[in-house]
Amino acid sequence: MNRVLTTEIWSEAERLARTASSRKLAIAYVTADHVGLRNGDLLVTDASPRSIRSGQTDAKLLAKLHKEGVIIHSREGLHSKVMLIGKYAVVGSANMSGSGLTEAAVLSDEPTIRSGVASFIAQLCTKKSRLDGKDIAALCKIEVVRTGWPKGKPKKPIRIRRLGNATWIVGVYDLKRDPTEDEQKRIDRATSDINERLGAAADEYDWIRWGKKGKFAKECRVGDTLIHVYNPESGRGRSITRRRAVLLKRTEPNWIRIYLSEETRDSHEVNWPRFQRILRAADYPRKVQPGSVQRLEPEMARTIDRKWTRVK
Repeated sequence: MNRVLTTEIWSEAERLARTASSRKLAIAYVTADHVGLRNGDLLVTDASPRSIRSGQTDAKLLAKLHKEGVIIHSREGLHSKVMLIGKYAVVGSANMSGSGLTEAAVLSDEPTIRSGVASFIAQLCTKKSRLDGKDIAALCKIEVVRTGWPKGKPKKPIRIRRLGNATWIVGVYDLKRDPTEDEQKRIDRATSDINERLGAAADEYDWIRWGKKGKFAKECRVGDTLIHVYNPESGRGRSITRRRAVLLKRTEPNWIRIYLSEETRDSHEVNWPRFQRILRAADYPRKVQPGSVQRLEPEMARTIDRKWTRVK
């Protein structure tokens, strides 16, 4: 579903947010909470001193949201207006304020759009960008002189990796041996990093270890979407989930390690026989084995996604 929103951007966002499993926003300037952010939600905004001083972002609102458990990051120079609300992505022009300007946005549940937004937000979040109570208290002491657009240029441009938009079917297996001590240190660092960035529990993000050779290793990008086929060591209880965004891709001496977005209600886990029925209903022309790795054509990816909950 793709829909253009205009005057109803914030009323629709607030409506969707009421029942969404999570809310993650990267909006340049924030002076009002039009979504209804709550404990565990994520907000990335420009809360630099120059934006607070000019009144573009409201430090007192940030203090209120932080007290309620919202995870807040500040990236000076941010100009995006994107939201991930449950299974929907919103990409538009509207800051979360009462500017009264004429705005527009696209509301989409397309997996590739959602994965791109998820990875974009994850890349914006760093350990240094996360604000704690002391940081926000200091911002609240800044005298506000409403001058509109902040003067001057950001100190440093924000570096974002080029986002992918491919969809892959990827079969994975349990490792035959535990990670080495060096590998475990790398895993722990990456897991700690992503948990601190996004405020997630330690076990919410899956990772895949992959060799450095082959099409998937070379072409998979952050922002891609996986149909994740998990093959347990016992050979029983094979499970398949959709709409898993590639958040991080780390290169190690012998492997690459890919970190995926958490499973949500929208992932809709299915078993192997049902997955095969979904593929047949979508007229997928290739044979898929438990360990297959296949890149889907965009239209076929959309067709499989549409059939996912319709085929029993």
